[in-house]
Amino acid sequence: MKILVSIDLSASTPHLLDYAKNLAKSLSARVCLLHVTDSQQEILGYGGVFGEFPMYIDPKELRQEIATRFHGEHQQMLQFSQQLQADSLNCVGLLVSGTSVVTTIIKEAEQLAADMIIIGSEHKGLWTQLIEGSTSKSLVGQSTVPVLVVPVKV
Repeated sequence: MKILVSIDLSASTPHLLDYAKNLAKSLSARVCLLHVTDSQQEILGYGGVFGEFPMYIDPKELRQEIATRFHGEHQQMLQFSQQLQADSLNCVGLLVSGTSVVTTIIKEAEQLAADMIIIGSEHKGLWTQLIEGSTSKSLVGQSTVPVLVVPVKV
């Protein structure tokens, strides 16, 4: 059995990993940790979302900022996958760039032939849900792979 665990590297990640670790051990499953990152975050940060604050973007500075964030995320993914490997799990970590988190998770699950996707869900206020939406709800609605949503608290 293959389990894809989508993590966002937030403070709730260790709780989600504990749950996934226990489930994977009980099922003798292989685990793939997935973090979807997006370089558009930095680009949108310069000049606002709709370009309302035009300013010069130094391409070297922007590339360095993106590279620094990617490096930090890569190190976190490596650390989390090594923790699971130390607990005798067959685990690999993937850091994938994509502008749509849900679409990227589904694509990776299909490519890996995952039997299950595990994702955490934090309670968000109504305003935040209206603005950001819910990754877990969208994933449940769009995925053909079974999705297990784990409530996590920060």
